[in-house]
Amino acid sequence: MKQVYFISILVLSTYCASFLEEQPGMQNKIYSIKLERTQSQARKSFFDFITTGQHFRSKSDIMDDIALTQTTQKESIKLYNFKNTQYTGEISFGGQENKFKVIFDTGSANIWLNSARCHDYGCKNHKQYDGQKSLTYEHLGYDLDVEFGTGELMGEINADTAYVGNVKIRKQEFAEIVRENGDVFAQSDFDGIVGLAYPTMAAYHFNPLFDNIMQQKLLDRNVFSFYFSRQENSRTSELTLGGWNQDHFEGELHFHNVANKYYWLLEANNILVNGKDVGLCKGGCSVIADTGTSLITGPSDDLYDLIDTLNIDDNCKNLKELPTLTFVLDGIHYDLDAHDYVMKIDSYGNEIAYGSFASTDSFLEMGAGCECIGTFMPLDIPFPQGPAWILGDTFLSKYYSVYDRDNDRVGFARSK
Repeated sequence: MKQVYFISILVLSTYCASFLEEQPGMQNKIYSIKLERTQSQARKSFFDFITTGQHFRSKSDIMDDIALTQTTQKESIKLYNFKNTQYTGEISFGGQENKFKVIFDTGSANIWLNSARCHDYGCKNHKQYDGQKSLTYEHLGYDLDVEFGTGELMGEINADTAYVGNVKIRKQEFAEIVRENGDVFAQSDFDGIVGLAYPTMAAYHFNPLFDNIMQQKLLDRNVFSFYFSRQENSRTSELTLGGWNQDHFEGELHFHNVANKYYWLLEANNILVNGKDVGLCKGGCSVIADTGTSLITGPSDDLYDLIDTLNIDDNCKNLKELPTLTFVLDGIHYDLDAHDYVMKIDSYGNEIAYGSFASTDSFLEMGAGCECIGTFMPLDIPFPQGPAWILGDTFLSKYYSVYDRDNDRVGFARSK
């Protein structure tokens, strides 16, 4: 049996010399989890990993339906950020003290953690899950293998009690990585991935984390939202469960219906450059809101046309003249200017985000002699989900995003 799943941890492979409402008065259960932004990983392995099929085979029948539980907790938990590339937060398995640093990823649906049974470097270099130390561990025995151009991950799907803050999710299925060939996660700054896409993407059609939260009726509203701060090395970024936090955005929150319940996929009317249609979204196109992807990606031909049209000078000489890039959804214009989509690469390959600086002059003075690039990458998502553009952290750090499973829609508003 074979199906294709995606894990959307996409980061920029870069070197200095080359590019690549909440309604007032509502008594909702809202949980806020502080996110940490992690360092960029210059690894092509990630690109291979997100675009590969995950082959799985069952050792037993799908387990019986899970009994539902309910809680009346209300809680807000503060979060953290690191370098304008990836955001991480904590999840616990088998006990609240057993914490893992993970990426909460709306572009994938499975949970991956390194297992204590894995002795490869990539596993040993991170926090490892040990089911023998958990009283709530359940062995399910479903294999999940991922083969890609530069390596392979082999995992086994089992279940345990998960905690996001003090939100307790019983019998949560997740993949324990028991063998890792290649360096997909070896150099990463996180211990795992928590997928928040639709269950149609999940291995064996097990429930992703948020679907179990819904099934166990842990929230009054089946909504979660992300605030991605541009304050490096801070704990100001936030994942909110049960609603959204108006303190993190300004203006109106605009919602757009999900067009395909696999990714959080939306239909765009157009993509404009300085207000002009340059053929990037002929007759409309699809876009995906993806918190696990650092960049904006697009179909190869369209993406290269965009890069040519923007014409970003390698020496950053035309920063003040660069055009505005606009994604149009349901007639709403979401603008990105150079401050949002340009970064520098220093002589060590470190990324210096334009958006982290108060002015153009201060950005230009930082790391003189290095290259300016756009935060874009070509990615050809196959049919039937593709072709599609991915709105990664470049977009989502400017626009607060809300993911509403009650109404199958995504909301955007300008972040503060």
